[in-house]
Amino acid sequence: MTEPETRYQKYLARKRQKQEKKTTQTKAGKAGSMASQIALAANAPIHECLVPANLFERGIGNLVFSRSLPGGRMALAMFLLDVFCLGVKDTFFAVVGRDEYDTRLRSWRERESLQPIDPAGLRKLVEGGVAYARELGFNPSPDFVVVHKIFGDVEAAACPTHFEYGHAGKPFYISGPHETATQVRTIVDQLQRRFGSGNFEYLVLEQ
Repeated sequence: MTEPETRYQKYLARKRQKQEKKTTQTKAGKAGSMASQIALAANAPIHECLVPANLFERGIGNLVFSRSLPGGRMALAMFLLDVFCLGVKDTFFAVVGRDEYDTRLRSWRERESLQPIDPAGLRKLVEGGVAYARELGFNPSPDFVVVHKIFGDVEAAACPTHFEYGHAGKPFYISGPHETATQVRTIVDQLQRRFGSGNFEYLVLEQ
């Protein structure tokens, strides 16, 4: 490699390092901002808690937990929960105006037939799904550790309902629309190692 080429390669390496550092700082900043918002919202009055009516039939759905903030704003948390296998696959949190909140919820209500649930029940349902998935070897969405703090002092133990995870007594993995072939194979391989053939089920949907 000639000297100009060497200098150019070093320049590209420095540029990549700067970009990676900037990306890391941006992600950390967003996470810090979200954590601060959730910490402030965690003691606000609970507005509503919603769960898909057919969650344990479909196996997956969006659960909503919201709190009312001063000035008409709403703290909105969503947990994409897979009760058959993977637990919390994704989370969402935002502080929005009431109009935006109502617009978002109108869409979710129609799509998933959302119905009210007691706050303790929603927390128990979500955390139980996470615990079940961890037994299978799967961790929740990275942001879960922050977003779940929106529950504040809600006690899951106050809910007397017992939730059964899995499907017909077995883990049942259904591939999602955004999972790559590699991710699907990794999940199925993990279940195979953990349980062996015949002790779990899976369904890979066409992308």
